[in-house]
Amino acid sequence: MTNNKTDNVELLLSKLDKKQLADFIRKECANNGQLQDRFLALGVGTLFKPDTQTYTSRVEDLIHDYAGRHGYIQYRATFDFNRAVCRILDEAADAMANQQWEVAIAVLSGVAAAGDDILNSGDDSAGELGGIVDECFHKWHQLCEEESLPEHVKSEIFELALARFNEKDLKGWDWWWDWLEIAIDFADTQERQNRIFKALDAIKSSDDDWSAQYDAQTAQKYKLELMSRCGTPDEQYKFMYANIANPDFRKRLLQMAWDKSDYEEVLRLAKDGVNHDAGLAGLVSDWRKWEYRVYRDTNDKVNMLLLARHFFFDGGLWREKEYSMETMYSTLKDLIANSEWSNYVETLISEAQRKRDTGRVLYIYTQEKMWDKYMDCLRKDPSTYEIDDAPQDVKELYKEEIIKLYTSAVKAFFQRAAGRDSYREGVGLLRNLIKYGGKAEADKIVIEQKSRTPRRPALIDELSKL
Repeated sequence: MTNNKTDNVELLLSKLDKKQLADFIRKECANNGQLQDRFLALGVGTLFKPDTQTYTSRVEDLIHDYAGRHGYIQYRATFDFNRAVCRILDEAADAMANQQWEVAIAVLSGVAAAGDDILNSGDDSAGELGGIVDECFHKWHQLCEEESLPEHVKSEIFELALARFNEKDLKGWDWWWDWLEIAIDFADTQERQNRIFKALDAIKSSDDDWSAQYDAQTAQKYKLELMSRCGTPDEQYKFMYANIANPDFRKRLLQMAWDKSDYEEVLRLAKDGVNHDAGLAGLVSDWRKWEYRVYRDTNDKVNMLLLARHFFFDGGLWREKEYSMETMYSTLKDLIANSEWSNYVETLISEAQRKRDTGRVLYIYTQEKMWDKYMDCLRKDPSTYEIDDAPQDVKELYKEEIIKLYTSAVKAFFQRAAGRDSYREGVGLLRNLIKYGGKAEADKIVIEQKSRTPRRPALIDELSKL
């Protein structure tokens, strides 16, 4: 259908004369302000001087139209709003293709000037509003990469970007830092570099303001990036050490020391990080991983044992196998003499119980095949989840008791169940009970549930599928 209409448009254009087209455009532009703006955009850069405010106003008009009488763009309207604003951004892409640099700058700076209003205009659950601002800065970076940009255009972009950064345009969003990146792209003189350093130096940290700390540390990273262009490696090295509280710098310096096999410095940096970031569990874990690497490579078994135990209880991130609970348990077993292992396992169990870490308690019982103790845990918490998750050995050794506990848990579940979804889940539990050998118990539960009053048609329907 779309292709047929496109073909018909082409056919009609080939038949209409200039007056017919002109009359149609005049009429439509008179009745549709947005169409008028798009039509006038054809003359920007040739007949008309590019005006940033024109593009900001066009975006503001779209916000007003899509927000409607409620003054707020609803979730379902954000996609169309995104497409409408992106059609304006397409004008910047066309301008770049035609090397109309002033037009491209006007479009992009105009849309960016409306950035805060775009982000706050409606429901951005789908990311369509942020996507507009993201696309705007994507095109800014494309413009900066144009090899044929004249020097005066580069200078204009530098001044605009640095001014927007200093004015804190879009501060609180990562796009604020895009303004700085754009300015750095064209900081090819000492004078421009000094101005950026000055802007970065004005960003101060605060011990009681996480946002201010983040901004200050991000500013330091950009300062280091700029130093890599205009400074020496030694200056960068000293700058990182002078700002060692910045986690990114500490990580870089740790890697540099590691690459030089300077284990003493790795340990110094890591231990200092543990002390400095004592209240930040994630960073402390990062620094201890560096310690562990040193101890492992130097075969320091005493300290390896201490950290392996630490990581067993407070392991690495999801999918980080090297520091996982399973890997660390295996490491502990390798480090402890066989004759001492049983006693050591008891200390692990005691610590896990003290921390109320049932998952690790059950993991230890499984690894050591302590089925009697595993069963004791199930007796204390006979939930269907825990029983389903139990090792097959436990289910076989304590079959009759497992059936009894599971039956009790399923009955309790049905007492709480309400609604077809939960009834369906309950039928799944009955299937598990039958699988464990409790068919008679399951049949009894079915009879009890079907006879409940008041009658529950949805429950009876789901039970009939068993």
